[in-house]
Amino acid sequence: MTDQNQTDEKAFLIGVINGALWNVVTAVIQPELVLSAFILRLRNSVVLTTLPFVIMRLTHMISSLLISNIAETWPRKKIFYVAGGSFRVIMLCLISLATYTLGKNWPNLLLWVFLVLLGFYAAGIGSSSIGFNEIIAKTISFRRRGQLMGLRGFFGGLVGIVSGFYVRFMLGDAGPSFPQNYACLYATAAFFLGCCVFSFALVNEPAGYVNTKRASVYQHIIQGISILKTDQNFKFQYLNNLMQAMAIIGPAVYYPYAIKLLGVPESFVGSLLILSAALTLPTNFLWSYIGDKHGNRLLLLINTCVFVLSPILILLSGYLMRTPLAAVSWNTGLGFITPVRICLILAYAIFTMTNIGGMIGRMNYLLEIAPDGRRPSYIAFMNIMLTPAAAFPLIGGMVSENLSFQANFLLSFTLSLVALYYAYRLGEPRNQQINGR
Repeated sequence: MTDQNQTDEKAFLIGVINGALWNVVTAVIQPELVLSAFILRLRNSVVLTTLPFVIMRLTHMISSLLISNIAETWPRKKIFYVAGGSFRVIMLCLISLATYTLGKNWPNLLLWVFLVLLGFYAAGIGSSSIGFNEIIAKTISFRRRGQLMGLRGFFGGLVGIVSGFYVRFMLGDAGPSFPQNYACLYATAAFFLGCCVFSFALVNEPAGYVNTKRASVYQHIIQGISILKTDQNFKFQYLNNLMQAMAIIGPAVYYPYAIKLLGVPESFVGSLLILSAALTLPTNFLWSYIGDKHGNRLLLLINTCVFVLSPILILLSGYLMRTPLAAVSWNTGLGFITPVRICLILAYAIFTMTNIGGMIGRMNYLLEIAPDGRRPSYIAFMNIMLTPAAAFPLIGGMVSENLSFQANFLLSFTLSLVALYYAYRLGEPRNQQINGR
């Protein structure tokens, strides 16, 4: 486990700025909202709207495995962040160009070009995440990593609210027509991702422990599998991550559900981004406080417990559609709000909130239990062993289209309960870490 106990204040500040910039990227290319709306515009299929989830997860996981095998022999990992980030900027530029040139006359061709380029984009995330996590582990004390992520989330949330208004304008009647609106969104994501890469490249990364000899990919996989046998905390964190990743079958179809059953307009995507960012903004400091002061085991347990509420609320929205409350509405600056839409907003906000909290808890917990020389492998194998869950958004789309949205949300609820059980089984590595010093 890492003995890094000092914080590089320059790296801390850059990390916060980087997080705010990154939130623009995540807002304008949200897979569960913006990309789903884009796919639904090209082809009216719930199943196809889940493909961005599947493709991004699969290519990210595979690239993580390959890159981690190389990265363990490098004393500094910043080059992997810069190279992966620069490659992703190029892919976003190509997606924007393809959308602008093909969207009007060749929507079917654009669909498949988009999915291929999105796969390449996500492959770059594998390289970037290894470099990012390694730099954080070397420069930020384990007692301040939660604070860093909380500040990234807070300022990112403020930027996310502004980004929501931008998305709402671009997809609304007053914005550019299709496909120029989506082309502008992808170009915006490319610009701010470039700013992210440039800012984080300014961090001074110290040299770290390296393996002098690179193992074959086969040996690398075998070594990764052995972690499950020797590290109980890694095993239960993996099972918690797996169940929660599988439970994403619910949020993956929130947008098609809102369009097809709740009758919300396309521009409501922006309103969802605005409202969810505003509702989740205060929780960033709560997540960081829990993680820093009481440990990431407790953070993951609380986060998983809160996540269970998301499928409950979305199921409640379907029930309210069959009651007189479905006709109640209030005209606001963000459009008509109804009790049904409130349930949708809260369900998505909880998903967003727990996604942020889970990211903070999962990364920091993993960094605490991972030995210095095996850190890239721990990160990569946590990703690669989640590969089976990558297909679940697609399964969720098929269940929703062939059975019902409600059946899919019930399955999501059940899986989230199993995830809660495994979160409870996690140990607290910080006590061992402190006692060992």
